[in-house]
Amino acid sequence: MISSLRKITYLAVLTGALAAPAAPAQARTDGDEVERAVSAAKDAPRNQGLNRAAGDALKGAGRYAESIPFYMKAGNQGNLGAAEASYYMYDFESAREYLDKYLEKRTKAEAEKDVNYSYGLNSGPVDWTEYLSSRISLGESMLDRVEKIQIIDSINVPAEEFFDFVKLARSAGSLQGTPVVERVVTSQALDSLGLDDIVSPAYLTETGDDMIWVGADPTGGSVMYESFRLSDNTWDSPRKLFDYASVFGADTGTSVAYPFLMADGVTLYFAADGEESLGGLDIFISRRDEDGFLQPSNVGMPYNSPFNDYLYAVDEINGVGWWATDRNLIEDSVTIYTFIPQELRINYEVGTPRLADYAKVNSIADTWVDGVDYETLRNWIDKSSDARRTVASSDFDFALPDGRVVHRLSDFSSAMARTAMQNYLKEQKAIAEMQESLSQLRDRYAHGEKSVAREILRMEHDLEARKADLKHLSNQVVNSEI
Repeated sequence: MISSLRKITYLAVLTGALAAPAAPAQARTDGDEVERAVSAAKDAPRNQGLNRAAGDALKGAGRYAESIPFYMKAGNQGNLGAAEASYYMYDFESAREYLDKYLEKRTKAEAEKDVNYSYGLNSGPVDWTEYLSSRISLGESMLDRVEKIQIIDSINVPAEEFFDFVKLARSAGSLQGTPVVERVVTSQALDSLGLDDIVSPAYLTETGDDMIWVGADPTGGSVMYESFRLSDNTWDSPRKLFDYASVFGADTGTSVAYPFLMADGVTLYFAADGEESLGGLDIFISRRDEDGFLQPSNVGMPYNSPFNDYLYAVDEINGVGWWATDRNLIEDSVTIYTFIPQELRINYEVGTPRLADYAKVNSIADTWVDGVDYETLRNWIDKSSDARRTVASSDFDFALPDGRVVHRLSDFSSAMARTAMQNYLKEQKAIAEMQESLSQLRDRYAHGEKSVAREILRMEHDLEARKADLKHLSNQVVNSEI
């Protein structure tokens, strides 16, 4: 099960557990492995297998252009590898040409191997080349309508902590962890919905009256629901947001995550995989009418890519937007782009020179407008974010079932609740420190220090126990205040 913000972020970025990969064998390759594969291929330039291995290693390291010369010496399988590498470079025309060459010469054995690929959590075997062909077509379509935006800045942050770097105003709502959802959605409610667990984060409006959350289903996929707080402070029955069969091509096995509802209460952004996703997770938009949320649509480029693209959020008070992506292939990290949202979408003209570079965001400076002082703008955003925290004297964000979001100890009316919150914060800090220590031990193990294995297992066990204690402390805070 996936039940915490940090777990889901880590899995989505590093293992693709929430998303279909854009191509098979796209695991990141370390530098030593790449150099060994390249050296072996150079020593035996006519060996197709070694050239294919070198191409795969370079592609796995994100060095796509370098991989293609090796693929060209790797027989017909090299054509497929070159198609995949070209796809990641947004060179969809070349990707199509290489794929067609591969299919012209594909043997029966190769065709059978291609059909063994499964691109979704519940899709069953499909022909990988058919899936790749559909992604190439989708990429070509997206490249015809790349939005022209101004990107203020970018930052690479730890994958498990990237939400901490999205500095929303309180009027934009908040992203909340599993404990908040558990106060609204009981285990009995989860059972009645056929769900196994709650997937963090949930989105909670500023008033605390509307919550959009995600539940994990038995297939390994996830489903998005909305819950409203009633006048008596109870919550109504959760409502599924979409007919997943018509929207994503399957009722189960699809992954959705990272919901964000605009302050208008109408416009919803979220990430999903499926037939209309270019990579793994893509960002989608939907709007609400009197009958519920309408058919979502992919927001396109530059926000989406052949990789995983996550949260899209906008602070309308300060006119700033963020989106997160792992397209830059930095291990254990996510890139967060800060941009200026615009009311009306303006796209680059088809045929614009270096259009693929704008879609990939090769350089944020290329998106800047002459005469705009972006350094001053960045400083203003940082200062306004700090000011929001200072003015509010915000020490934490803790949502209560009655809709209030408490930000400091003085907000509690009960002395018992203040004491319970202090204990909760102390335990939360201890867990964070333990997680950091565990991460360091895992890194040592990964680099060959196998003697720490027993300590890792012990710490993992202790960490789960402390998380259970944290949940108990959270309930104490709520029971002492409500």
